[in-house]
Amino acid sequence: MENHLVSLAERVEYAIKPDSIRAFALKIDVSEGTLRRILKGEDPKLSVIERIAKQANVDLMWLVTGIPAECGDHQPIVQQTVSVEEFNEDFVVVPGYHVSVSTGYGAFNQNAEVARYLAFRKKWIEFKHLDKSQLVVVFAKGDSMEPTIHNNNTILVDLSDKKLSEGLIYVVRLGEELYAKRLQQNFDGSVRLISDNKEYQDQVVLPSELEQLEILGKVVWIGKDLI
Repeated sequence: MENHLVSLAERVEYAIKPDSIRAFALKIDVSEGTLRRILKGEDPKLSVIERIAKQANVDLMWLVTGIPAECGDHQPIVQQTVSVEEFNEDFVVVPGYHVSVSTGYGAFNQNAEVARYLAFRKKWIEFKHLDKSQLVVVFAKGDSMEPTIHNNNTILVDLSDKKLSEGLIYVVRLGEELYAKRLQQNFDGSVRLISDNKEYQDQVVLPSELEQLEILGKVVWIGKDLI
């Protein structure tokens, strides 16, 4: 399996070879235009991806996520050969947005770019009492949260949990920038944004500035690269 293919479009292009776009579209009963839009980066319906995987005889998990690592049952993400039926029954697909936290603009909305999808075990989602419709994946930028979060780590965020609990990590918007920080509510009503990397000073949002601070969601899982 080709693991260097980063985007879904690249993996689909690899999977349909040596067929032409028109020929493969006929085989899976979709329009040629639909397949061309997928190859240009449009997000397809899961049912179409299922057809592509089945016709091309490639692993559905790999086609959707592009993640090569294999994990045990206690891990949220896996990569293994599964049937379409097993995939639908056992996994939840979460969109990964092309949004970096610590700096950057944008929000988790329809205008944000979906960079890829990650598949999480449904049992793990249920065990954590998470609502799959309220989950998004974003990507860390910078070293302010090291050693907990490293640059380019994958972050799973629960958008339904915006209640501040001290010591936990949240994705917040402060002004027009996004951050992943630990939050602390002070007695005077101010909120402290705490970095795990002690080379960075804490940021304090005063009570008069709280309108600039928005808690977008709680970080519930961090995916780390080993190399």
